[in-house]
Amino acid sequence: MKAGEIKNIQIYLGEKEKFPTRLGLEKVPKQVANEKRRKLKTDKQNKRKGISEERLIFCDVNAFITNCTQEQLPDHLLQQCYSLRWQIEIMFKALKSYFKIDKVKQMKIERFECFHYGCLMLIITSTHLLRYFKQWYLKKHKEEISELKFFKLIASMKQEVKEVIKKQKLAISSFLDQMADIIERTCVKEQKKNRLKPLTIIRNLP
Repeated sequence: MKAGEIKNIQIYLGEKEKFPTRLGLEKVPKQVANEKRRKLKTDKQNKRKGISEERLIFCDVNAFITNCTQEQLPDHLLQQCYSLRWQIEIMFKALKSYFKIDKVKQMKIERFECFHYGCLMLIITSTHLLRYFKQWYLKKHKEEISELKFFKLIASMKQEVKEVIKKQKLAISSFLDQMADIIERTCVKEQKKNRLKPLTIIRNLP
């Protein structure tokens, strides 16, 4: 296979009943394969277990498993669509990085429950605000805002969010206008080299 070439193989998955499934194998450039092997070898967990020769050879390809046919999901869109799943990872990364949900000090159960529910309320509020501003910015500029940048902004404005929730509707409207101005200046999703934005990928789907 040449770099960038994709081959499809029909495989069967399932412990009891076997389901026909499409396995797409994409040959990656040599430097990408070598970097994948380097990361495998330097991973502490892999060092304890050991890495088989077959696993190192497998670094020469990216593997994609799907139940979509080639007509539903052509080869040239396979890798792009798979990259959309990282949007889920981005959300969890944002929650850990900016809301510190993975860092809880030792405390009484009553205090923990207050902390836990307060954190959930902030996450739900922030998620609703993200959806609101994503739709607003998309309609206005036909572009996306960055989830990570948005949650970083919200984390820096936690106190303001708490205070405005207690106030009247007019104050909330003014606060949203203020946020909109900051988002336009600081939260636009950047175009990374050789990568398509999620919205562009979705628009390219047949």
